[in-house]
Amino acid sequence: MRLKKNGARLVSFVIDFANGNMSRREFDLDYSGYVVDYFPEFKKENPCLARRFADTIDVAYEHCSWMEDEPFRQAIRDVVDEFLGRGPIADIY
Repeated sequence: MRLKKNGARLVSFVIDFANGNMSRREFDLDYSGYVVDYFPEFKKENPCLARRFADTIDVAYEHCSWMEDEPFRQAIRDVVDEFLGRGPIADIY
């Protein structure tokens, strides 16, 4: 998967949060702005990846926004892995 300019900006922003490079407050304040600014062009660059972003990361943001900071960060981290096609590591032990 190769992200172009706008998709890369949007996904990189979410990855920065997931990796702990910004606070929950910063992420919440800027997320909507990033989506408004970059998602329309992301849809033009790669419609399938944009749909995948909307179906994974954006849905998780909406459904998990009630969570405390660290569980929310983990939920976003998990969905970023799903978006990137990385399977979760089995934690049955």
